[in-house]
Amino acid sequence: MRLNLDTRQRAMLQEMGVRIWQPLAPVVEMPPAIEVIAANAFPVSAKAGSGQNFQVDSALAAAAPLAPAARQDAAAPRPVRAAPPTPSPAPSVHISDGSVQPGWRLGPAQRLYADTARVDGARWLVLAQAPPAALDAPAFEGDAGRLLDNMLRAARLHQDAGAVLFAPLVRQTIAGAMDEFLAALGALVEQARPDVVLVMGRLAAQALLASSEPFGKLRGQPHALHGRSAVVTHDAPYLLRCPQDKAKAWDDLCLAMGLAARAG
Repeated sequence: MRLNLDTRQRAMLQEMGVRIWQPLAPVVEMPPAIEVIAANAFPVSAKAGSGQNFQVDSALAAAAPLAPAARQDAAAPRPVRAAPPTPSPAPSVHISDGSVQPGWRLGPAQRLYADTARVDGARWLVLAQAPPAALDAPAFEGDAGRLLDNMLRAARLHQDAGAVLFAPLVRQTIAGAMDEFLAALGALVEQARPDVVLVMGRLAAQALLASSEPFGKLRGQPHALHGRSAVVTHDAPYLLRCPQDKAKAWDDLCLAMGLAARAG
């Protein structure tokens, strides 16, 4: 550390026997208050070699102004931590037309109303958009399942229909291969040979029909799905949230019943 000592301080140190090794620096006058404190704390009668030289150096260092280099170090900014990398988005699947579609999974088919099925009744395939938990759950479980049962009973599927198959459609959180899903769906339709397919759920209907049309335009008209007549309507969980649309769902069921009757 470099000290700027005036004439009085140099005289004090020489009388105390402290040798000054640094080169002479421009004389800086010490403020009167600091000069009085230094004179009172270290009287000139101190003997050399008594250990006071360390105290004098420390006191003078404390009284000296901070060197420019030290001020720069004290004011140096702290290193900024790098922000964590942004996670990459989940991969998407591009189907043949170039658009990006989420993955879907077809759950196992369940036979409904088997005890009351009629031999000459129309065959139905119900495909319902459902949460992942529905893959291993009965079709009529929970509030949504009871509402689905009431809807199908209102359409008299428990009395007038022949074979009624139900399969959940689960939308994957990570995009999957649509080709595998559509192949499994085609195999189910071929096996069930339904007279009418009832597709329940907006996202499921848009995915199965490969359409970006608003759901309101997809409703109320028949569609073709793997060579079979199909009708789209609201799914049961949606109707629990929006019961005002139950009348629209009933209109869709009536359209499906008409198609089934003509096919029978």
